[in-house]
Amino acid sequence: MASEPKTNQTQMALEPTINQTEMDMAWDDLRTSRAFPAIVGGLAGAAIGVAIMIIANRLAKPKKSLPLAYDGSGNPVNVVYLPAQNQFRILGFTVGDIVTLATVGVTMARQIREMQREQAAQSALEEERAVASTLPPPPVEQIPPAPKKN
Repeated sequence: MASEPKTNQTQMALEPTINQTEMDMAWDDLRTSRAFPAIVGGLAGAAIGVAIMIIANRLAKPKKSLPLAYDGSGNPVNVVYLPAQNQFRILGFTVGDIVTLATVGVTMARQIREMQREQAAQSALEEERAVASTLPPPPVEQIPPAPKKN
């Protein structure tokens, strides 16, 4: 009789607690139901909400001021900022700023001219098509037969 409970326990341990077929059927029922998009949308919205809360929490924390430099031993070192060099300026812009602005301006002007050319060519093509569609077809000319060679 002592062996009987062991076989029952062994059989119970080997039997799956979840029926895979029933799980598959339940998943198919859920996936094909009309509420599935709302469920997925709700879960996605909840996940996005949690992510936004975490990010907002991190951004709202007071900033710790860290030293900008460390010495060889890892101890913080005070940093002395040097004033900006005196450069030649025109209306507050340095030479590099002016070159950059000029480059951007020339590039934009070229793009605008190219767009205007394309629009002019497109409108001319559309105008030709409109005129060609309103004109009657050209008359078919009769080609005289070629003379016979003797």
